Amino acid sequence: MIDSRSIRRDSSNDLDPILVDLRAGFMALYAVGVRDRSIYSGILKETLQAHSRFLSIWTVWEPNALDGQDEAFRTTEGHDESGRFVHCWHRAQGKQELVPVVDYDAPQRGQWYRIPKQQLTPCHLDPIPYRFGNLAVCITSTITPIIYEGKFLGVVGIDFQASKHSAGCRRAIRSGKCPAWAVGKKKTATLTPRENEVYHWMRNGKTNEEIGMILGISHHTVKNHIEHIFQKIGVNNRYEAMLAEI
Repeated sequence: MIDSRSIRRDSSNDLDPILVDLRAGFMALYAVGVRDRSIYSGILKETLQAHSRFLSIWTVWEPNALDGQDEAFRTTEGHDESGRFVHCWHRAQGKQELVPVVDYDAPQRGQWYRIPKQQLTPCHLDPIPYRFGNLAVCITSTITPIIYEGKFLGVVGIDFQASKHSAGCRRAIRSGKCPAWAVGKKKTATLTPRENEVYHWMRNGKTNEEIGMILGISHHTVKNHIEHIFQKIGVNNRYEAMLAEI
């Protein structure tokens, strides 16, 4: 359960520029009459794909605020039983997945939604535990309201992996709420110097082709190095490798 002390208001000046752009883009689309949910959802998906440092990107809209069609979308992909536009794109098991946002209407856990709604101000969620596939990580979230002509329409937010060295994550780990950084048996085999170079650039979001150009090797060689890295650190895919601690 999220305690109210885990949430603090943010100045708009402190928001991630990508989140600011997302909010502005949504407001611009709404202002010109765009009501197609797939367009808004596609923007979230493309933004997540373009920024490997994000764990998930999502939006929650007020009942019928986007298109007045909530009833038609009940329990369809990316929606819950309310039919509200609550799309979340996140990475799990190395691929992007669309799921509905949960807990936005929960009495305590939903404060991250009520604060922007009631105070029309961004907020930041301190580190909490979250599970992605077989990894348990601490995440932080930044959320900002979507407001058009003074009316609150909903929120858009981004989740980031929190440093396990941060004060918030240390508290979560000590409390047992975030008991493991990586779940399962951890392999401690040492990477070769070249594998370390490949791993460094992979964690910085570079593709195999880009890594090959940086290191002066073929992308096929990069692929082989990455397969060896996966085996040595005990992960199944690129995304898990980016989150793993070695």
